[in-house]
Amino acid sequence: MSYRYACPACEGDLKNHSPAAKKTPWYKLVTRHIWLCPHCGAEIEKRFADFDAGLAMGTAVLLGGGGFVSIWRLGKYLAPLAAIIFGLRMLAGGIFPLYVSVKRRN
Repeated sequence: MSYRYACPACEGDLKNHSPAAKKTPWYKLVTRHIWLCPHCGAEIEKRFADFDAGLAMGTAVLLGGGGFVSIWRLGKYLAPLAAIIFGLRMLAGGIFPLYVSVKRRN
């Protein structure tokens, strides 16, 4: 088993036994995707889920606004910056564990 796919609470193997999604109310528009460990039942979430969603949305906006980027000649600055951000995210995804414990908001 890889440390990357271990449950943060019980260190159970989550690669071969994938966690189940926790039920969320249907009326909530914005929810955090919380998973339940099949071994101990702990609530866990993916580490970079919010960052990945923001990165995908930013890329879509950037690609959708291509005229703005070409008119202001920002492409020569934004393309290398986007490549560096994608590269750092891939490096961090390979080093850090995939799942973390859910921290409750008070």
